[in-house]
Amino acid sequence: MKTTIEAHKTEFGIEPKHEIEVVCSHCKDPVSALEESTGVCTNCGQPWAPQQNISIWVTTLPAAGAKTWGSQ
Repeated sequence: MKTTIEAHKTEFGIEPKHEIEVVCSHCKDPVSALEESTGVCTNCGQPWAPQQNISIWVTTLPAAGAKTWGSQ
C-alpha cells in the first residue's frame, strides 16, 4: 500500500513530496488492503509485521550565496 504526499508549504517551510509504502517484513511484497485487514501476507502466507519504505523527492535547492575574495 502506497501513500503519496505532494510537496506543500507549512508554517515551518516546505515539506517535500514523499511516498510511504507499507510492505511485508518477511518477503517485502507491498501490503494490500485485504492483507491489512486479515494480517496475513497473500504472497508468503506469513503474518506480516509492517515495514515502511519511504522515498523523498527534493525538487529545489536553496541559493548558495558565498562570496569569494575580492568580490563585492
